[in-house]
Amino acid sequence: MHVSWSEANPAEWQVLDLAGADLSALTEARHWAEAQLAALGDREIIDAVIVVGELLDNAYQHAGGPRQLRIYHRATPCEVTVAVADSGAGEPQVRAPDRGGGRGLLLVDQLCSAWGVSRHDDGKLVWGRVDCEEVDDT
Repeated sequence: MHVSWSEANPAEWQVLDLAGADLSALTEARHWAEAQLAALGDREIIDAVIVVGELLDNAYQHAGGPRQLRIYHRATPCEVTVAVADSGAGEPQVRAPDRGGGRGLLLVDQLCSAWGVSRHDDGKLVWGRVDCEEVDDT
């Protein structure tokens, strides 16, 4: 199942505007994502925040920077979708790691039950879906 912003209900997503932000915004974005996912267990939060970091880092390295970070948490079944919107034309692809990188999408591929790219007139949305479990506070 693809994630398409035009088909999703944007009111259900948490959105952090990153247009024009430089690489130093990565730390703030990770903290923001962690706060949005406070209902999850530590493992799920860590997995989702790693995906956030890798997708944002790819947008900075290969697409001129992200425009938005979007997070959707669905309770039943529990899953978190992380999506990064950018204006880049390139297509992210898993590649063999080397000294120049190549580990980011391997991590995303390992941590996500699915991931992909949705194209739009003004760029793309790179997304990953992480399965999770709700924390029972009772």
